[in-house]
Amino acid sequence: MEYLNTCCPVKEDTPLIKVLIKADIVEREEVARSLAVIGLSKMEAEVYLYVASNPETTAGDITKNLRIARSKTYEALNRLTSMGLVSKMSKEDVSRYYSSGSSVLKGMYMQQMEEATKAMDYIQNMNIYIPTETRVRTVEGEEGYKMLKESFLADMEKGEEVLIIGSPANVTQSLVDYFQVFHTKRIAMGVTLRMMYNSDVGEDRFARARSWKNTEVRSLPKNNSPAWVEIYGNRVIIPLVSDKMIAIAITDRSMATSFKNYFELLWKSTKEFPKKKKR
Repeated sequence: MEYLNTCCPVKEDTPLIKVLIKADIVEREEVARSLAVIGLSKMEAEVYLYVASNPETTAGDITKNLRIARSKTYEALNRLTSMGLVSKMSKEDVSRYYSSGSSVLKGMYMQQMEEATKAMDYIQNMNIYIPTETRVRTVEGEEGYKMLKESFLADMEKGEEVLIIGSPANVTQSLVDYFQVFHTKRIAMGVTLRMMYNSDVGEDRFARARSWKNTEVRSLPKNNSPAWVEIYGNRVIIPLVSDKMIAIAITDRSMATSFKNYFELLWKSTKEFPKKKKR
């Protein structure tokens, strides 16, 4: 795609130009994805960005440089024109297209935000029935596990407490990094934490957890299980790390209370994570 504009003739096969073209394409792909928020397809977004970068361009130029069918070009242009994002004018009996300006685009984004806010306000004010029976669901992968933690934390209030039994050593570095982000958010919310690490967890993770505010950490004796338990109010997450990560989420007040009682029994029998002896 001929997006790169230069002020003087250059050879497009030079290493520098190749790098610049690649960077420009990557950036435009990211912008194109963001345009989906206002309802543009990938092709419509590409056509819009080309028109914005090349004022008074023609359908023929767009078809040639974006390498798409001429009929598809006109379909995209017609929709962009009807939305007010692109304007058309005739010059020398040729239809030429140009962007209507960023203010139109901004207005469309603002309208989307207003509609989303109305929907959220409506849902918040609804008298939603929350069933009292036990709810169990299973998710796979780290992203699913993170989603559970984020959603459960979001429902907690300042002064409430998260309890964790048996945080293991055999977790990926990406999860360890995520834990730091998660607990930073938890601390900002004023939610406290008591956690018992497995005995095989290294001093570095323990030291980092001990530095967090509103946090108490201890070590379980002789426990190296790949599964652990996290308690958030009346909700429980049981993650398991094996060939792939699996997490079971349970919403049940009596079950959460049972796990809390089990936590308290273990907590009384544990001690601070032993520090490494100096040599």
